[in-house]
Amino acid sequence: MSGSAGRRPGVDAAPGIETVVARLLTVGTYLAIGLVLVGVVGMLRDGIAPLDHVAFPPFDLRQIPAEMLALEPAGFLWAGIVLVMCLPIGRVIVAGFGFLRVGDRRLALVSAGVVLVVFASIAAAIGLGG
Repeated sequence: MSGSAGRRPGVDAAPGIETVVARLLTVGTYLAIGLVLVGVVGMLRDGIAPLDHVAFPPFDLRQIPAEMLALEPAGFLWAGIVLVMCLPIGRVIVAGFGFLRVGDRRLALVSAGVVLVVFASIAAAIGLGG
């Protein structure tokens, strides 16, 4: 009798998926902390109090790459904050691809559904705010 009889798809692959997700979250978190730290240190260097709400740099997602290339602290600060916000959805996307790879279509569909709900929520927020 085969050892795989009666097993659900993806059960044996769960530790592999969890390892990839854990690595994504760990590296992403360290990178985000580093970006925020560079931004805060740059603000302090420029004589800007990072906790001063009046001096807080405006957010424009399209300007972040240009600000980072110009070595402006605001670009690094916002890049770190955006990365922190993107990590949870990145986790769901990576897990979804992992489930798909191991043949667990049900969990891959759940992951895709979660991603669609998040993106629909973002689109609705942009539409209501703009």
